[in-house]
Amino acid sequence: MKKLLVCLLAAAVLSGCAIIRKPAETEAGVVDAAAWAEHKNELADFSIWSLQGRVATGQLLGWTGNLSWRQQGEDFDVRLSGPLGAGGFRAKGSLDDVVVIQTKDERFVTTEPDILVERTLGWTFPLEPLRFWARGLPAPGGYDRISVDAQGRMISLEQKGWALSFPDYIEPENAPAVPRRIVLDNGETRIRLVVDRWFDIDGVSRAN
Repeated sequence: MKKLLVCLLAAAVLSGCAIIRKPAETEAGVVDAAAWAEHKNELADFSIWSLQGRVATGQLLGWTGNLSWRQQGEDFDVRLSGPLGAGGFRAKGSLDDVVVIQTKDERFVTTEPDILVERTLGWTFPLEPLRFWARGLPAPGGYDRISVDAQGRMISLEQKGWALSFPDYIEPENAPAVPRRIVLDNGETRIRLVVDRWFDIDGVSRAN
């Protein structure tokens, strides 16, 4: 009788174990880990894109201008220009290699683009991580804090000394949802980026 009871208990335990599922790994600030993982995978595949938008800083004498960004894998072509084309810069290259920075009067080659861009503008513009942030992804490396909604869309991030918020998204045709507006703040510079249009690499408008 005891042997029968032991066998029944063992069978019950084994049967119960068979239906146990390991819960999804959770991360502080992420509402749905599965949705976040799926969205990140979609964004990782979205490596050929371009956008046009507007940039404004919250400094006392604020700066406003237009941003054009064209990305093909690791290679990029970024233009930031002030009213009537004044000020700003153009950067071309790969962030893992040498970058060419051009202003109206000068041309530089550097392996530290963010430092040179800050010297050019007089304020910080995070060129290196922005190719990830613009798509709604953390840049490679660790981050201090993240908040992701139930649809897997990042709504806030603290990384590399910047606090970012993503209050609005759009869904371009044949592409995952990407930010429409981004606010960046490092305690000294506050930048507001509004994306007017996303394009495919051939220049065809995806959404606005």
